[in-house]
Parts: sequence; structure tokens; C-alpha cells
Amino acid sequence: EYLNQVKSNHLGIKSSKLSEEAGQLRSEEGQAILAPTLFVNSQVTSDAKILNIALLGFSSQVTKTFSMGVSKLTTFGLQAKFHYDLLEITYNNPVSLFTIPGISSFVPTNYSLASPVLELSQSIWGNGFGSSTRALQEQLEAQALASSYNASFLSQQALAQAESAYWRLALSRQAVRVQKEALDRAGKIYDWNARRARLHLGEQSDLLQAEALVQSRELDLQSTLNEERAASLAFNTARNIDSSEVQEQLTELDGRLDEIQPPQRAELRKDVQAAQQAARAAAAAAEVAIQKDMPSLDVFASMALNGQPGPASGVPQGYTAATNLTDSMKNSFSFNRPTATVGVRFSMPLDFATLGSARDGWRKEKIATELNYDRKVFEQNQGWKDLNQTFSETQKHLKLSRKLEQIQQSKLKNERERLLKGRTTTYQVLLFEQDYLLAQLLRIKDQATLLNLVAQMKLFGETL
Repeated sequence: EYLNQVKSNHLGIKSSKLSEEAGQLRSEEGQAILAPTLFVNSQVTSDAKILNIALLGFSSQVTKTFSMGVSKLTTFGLQAKFHYDLLEITYNNPVSLFTIPGISSFVPTNYSLASPVLELSQSIWGNGFGSSTRALQEQLEAQALASSYNASFLSQQALAQAESAYWRLALSRQAVRVQKEALDRAGKIYDWNARRARLHLGEQSDLLQAEALVQSRELDLQSTLNEERAASLAFNTARNIDSSEVQEQLTELDGRLDEIQPPQRAELRKDVQAAQQAARAAAAAAEVAIQKDMPSLDVFASMALNGQPGPASGVPQGYTAATNLTDSMKNSFSFNRPTATVGVRFSMPLDFATLGSARDGWRKEKIATELNYDRKVFEQNQGWKDLNQTFSETQKHLKLSRKLEQIQQSKLKNERERLLKGRTTTYQVLLFEQDYLLAQLLRIKDQATLLNLVAQMKLFGETL
């Protein structure tokens, strides 16, 4: 119930949870690189300059263009585009500057063209067959997952600290109860010695020893109460409450800790998973950078179908009559006047020294993150072994300290009975009282160590 309160109210955990979810959502961002893209271009141009060919005179021309299509990139480096283009030119105040013998003169007032176009481009060298594209996808995914795993680990750490705060307060309360019982026993010893001193049956030194014990127990109790207050404050801070007062009753695992089992371990701790993803991201970033600096060689091809109306009466073959854009669009998927293009594009950077240094730098960056990940794995495995060994040893130590506490309790009880019969000294009882108190505090310390170990070991699991 307490950990649920912490999850609900701890601002750091809530922030880490959001960051973890954000990283998981962003890990799909690389797929957007391959998503189809819609593009639209439209413009209108008015031009009154004189053309360099004396075929048609006009005061100005107005050109309207519109293009809409989709593009798609593939993982193997093929860039495909399909778009539909419209062109319309209007000539203002046209005048024919030439005539063709035998054919009546014609003066076009506008020109239109509608073309569906398919373009393909395949990378061969730089980003050869999509290597850079795939690396960029991996980089984006790994960076997002690294952020998510780091946030998850921060959340686990906060919950582990909260669990430790819970047991700190629970065991502080046990320590307060133990110190109060010790103070009560010290008070009874003092009262017994005070009565004997009033009756002149005991030594003054016994009374002074008993009084010193009471004062010592009061000091110990005050220190324990201070620790309980600090533990209460930490307890409430974890659930975002500004108070040092805790009204709830806390669980005590006194007799059940001997057989408690360590939590299950995941293959990789969350921070190690983050380091693993960081190594992936660095390797992918190096590949992207190396491919970017390589020579570029692309093979491309395009096919366009040109929609134009047929020649009108009195217009020579090969020339287009004055028409509107609708007529051109009707013929846009005709193969009468296609345009086909094939070609090769090549470019190469010439600063070889700088590019070589950059490539070496990226390769070293990749190796550094891989070494960091390997170290994280090693530290994780060593840490788990150490925690398991310490857990086993502490569990054995707790059994022994609990048995020692029982023995010291029996010893103190027997010695107090002997004191009442006058068969031992007050000093001896005080020594046994101190032994019993130390045994109790040792048992509480072992409990705290064991429970804190369990909280730390949960960091190695999938969830806390």
C-alpha cells in the first residue's frame, strides 16, 4: 500500500514514468523515414520580358504550375516518386511573327500540359542500397530506448529508496520500543537499589551505578527517537508529504526474515539495457556519418506521359492549337507523347584528410560505447554475486543474532532473580542488561541490512 502511494505521489517517479513511456513511443520514430510523403507545389508567374526567339510576339505571359504527388523511400535505398503536373501558359496580346506557306496563319493564345510522372532513384555507393537509411532508423530507435530504460531505472531506484525508507521507519520504531524497555528495566533496577539504600542494605555505589544506567538509557532513547523522526520524514517525503508524523501501523517481519528468498533477477538491469542501446545508437550514428562522407553514386530514371490535344483545323502537324487545361488533362494518360529519362549522378568530397579523421573518430566513439556496455555487464554480474553472497551471510548472521538475543534475555532474567536473592551484584546485572540491549540492537541492525539488500536486489529485476 505504501509503495502504491509512492508511485501515485512521488513527482520524480511520475516524471520518470512519463519519460519511460515517451521513449517507448519515440522508438517507432524511425519508421516515419519510410512513410509515404505527400507533396504539393503551386505557383503563378507573370513574365513580360522579350524571348530570345522571334516566333511569337506578346506583351506578357502568365504561367501557372501545379504539382501534387507522393514519394516513398525504401530500406534498400530506392527513392520512388509519383506526381501529377499541370502547366498552363496564357499569352497576352499575341502576334504571329512568321507564316507557313499554304497554311493560314495562327496565333496561339494559351498552352497547356498535363503529365503524370514516375521517378525512380537508386543509391549505389554512399547510402549504398539503403545502408545509411537503415542505420538512421536503428539510431533513432536505440536513442529512444536508451532514454526509456534510463528513466525506468531512475523510477526503480526511487522505489527501492522508498522501500528502504519503509523498513528504516519500521525498524526505528522497533529500536524505540527496545530502548523504552531498556529504560524501564533500568528504572526498576534504580528503584530497587534506592529502596536498599534508604534501608541501609546496599552500597551507595550500586545506587550511583543504577542512576548512571538510567541516564545512559534516556540518552540512548533520545537518539533513537531522533532517528525515528528522521525516518518518518524520509518515509513521508517519498510519498510527497511534508510532515514528520506517520500515523499508519507498519509491518514487522521479525520472525519471517530467516526464510525470506532473494528476488528474481532479469538478464539485464535497466541501466545496463540503456548502455546496450547507447552502444547500438553510437554504432548506427557512426555508420550514418561514414556513409554521409562517402562518394555518392545514384542511378535514376523517370517516365512522364504528356497530355496535349491533337492539332486543330488549319494548324500544322506538330503544333498545338489554342486550348484549355481540361482538354490536356483528358489526354494525360495517353502514350502518344511520352518523355523518358535515364541517367547517373556522381559526387565525391575531396578533403580526404578531414574525412579520414572524422571516420576514425566515429569508429572510436563506437568502440568506446561498446566497452562501456561490456563494463556495465561485468559490474552488474559482480554486483549481483556480491549482493547474493551478502544476503546469504546476513541471513545466517540474523539467525545467530536472534539466538544470541534469546540467550542474553534469559541470562539477564536469571541474574536479576539472583540479585533479588542477594547472590550477585548490581554491577553484574547492569553488565547483563547492556549485553541484552546490544543483542537486541544487533538483531535490528541485521534485519535492516537484510531488508535493504532485498530492496537493492529488486533493481536487478524487470519491475519493482
